[in-house]
Amino acid sequence: MSWGISPKATNKEKLKAEMADYLNGLNSTGAIGYEVYSESFDVSMKLLDKMYELGKSEK
Repeated sequence: MSWGISPKATNKEKLKAEMADYLNGLNSTGAIGYEVYSESFDVSMKLLDKMYELGKSEK
């Protein structure tokens, strides 16, 4: 589980926290620079929101 995320958080928020942790790890280790991290973070959070909404509508 991600640091700082409540066990009671929604599945959507848990996924977003996991993705944020992954991107932060890449940035922290120097695998990607801040500019790439920032852009990737913005795009991935929006994409996860869209994916979640799509999944709800396809049930």
